[in-house]
Amino acid sequence: MTPAPDTLDPPDGEVGPRLRQLREQKGMSARRVAGLAGVSPAYLSRLENGRVSPTVATLARLVAAMGETMATLFSEPPGPDEVVVRRDARHLMRSRGVLDSQVTPGWAQRLEILESLVEAGQGSSDSLHTHAGEEECVLVLEGELDLYLGSDRHRLLTGDSATFDSRTPHRWRNPSSEQARVLWVITPASY
Repeated sequence: MTPAPDTLDPPDGEVGPRLRQLREQKGMSARRVAGLAGVSPAYLSRLENGRVSPTVATLARLVAAMGETMATLFSEPPGPDEVVVRRDARHLMRSRGVLDSQVTPGWAQRLEILESLVEAGQGSSDSLHTHAGEEECVLVLEGELDLYLGSDRHRLLTGDSATFDSRTPHRWRNPSSEQARVLWVITPASY
């Protein structure tokens, strides 16, 4: 049974408390969820307490270990006949130093677009990861982003974009002293 979405939407938008609430509502121990997701219980504890930021792939594994989808972490998604997502109605997800807002409606299956605000020096984890999806494109709207694809580093500046296979090991970070704003387009949608 899927928990009511409003019970998973803390006011600060932090992903860690959302995960803990979901895990507790499912009646699952941290050790069991961590084991099913392939992470250590200590890592899950740090994540739930907001001390580490998960990669999209790790977050997806944790949610899947609880029998849910990424959409569970967001507020009530728009209905299938809703085509407009207003800026102030976007579903938000915050992890340390990164605020993601879902631009596409929750019912979209073939396309997912996220706008991310990335604080200076922040980004995905320090290790390369892959995740569900086929193709991914990132467009830097403001600031800078270092995109690592395998052993290659690509410095993206305002207006630059990169397109790659989501299954390519990758990571990213904002190397500058200013906030970056980037747009992620992923096909098919992973939520």
